[in-house]
Amino acid sequence: MTTITAGGSAHHDEASEEHEHPADSYYWGVFGALALLTALEVSTYWWPEGWHKVTHIALIVMMVIKFATVGAVFMHLRNDAKILRQIFVFGVIVAIGVYIAALGSMLFFYDSGNSEINYVPRHHPMPPPATDPPPVIAPTHGE
Repeated sequence: MTTITAGGSAHHDEASEEHEHPADSYYWGVFGALALLTALEVSTYWWPEGWHKVTHIALIVMMVIKFATVGAVFMHLRNDAKILRQIFVFGVIVAIGVYIAALGSMLFFYDSGNSEINYVPRHHPMPPPATDPPPVIAPTHGE
């Protein structure tokens, strides 16, 4: 911050100097990179079924990259106080832990090998065959 003293000389205070904001093109570039990462995340829906373990790891890595990029660039955390960055990193760690716990619980209870649980069939069951033919009702002729 530059201040002018009573004698007319300029004094530059480096401790209170604010960081310069990048050009708009920088933000548009970050937006493009985030859009590409989002498209890659969405494309994991069509990845082969045998790639599920790779897909989960890739999604976690992309989530962390996007989370950190948005915080550092758009929330300007890279220029903030160290304590704010530490709180942000703690939030990332908690989010990853919750995601992995939820994912792990779903994969753990899926086909756990317990034969006592009646799993819902994955196809529509056929109706049982008829045991007796339906009764024939004779038409009445207006009595």
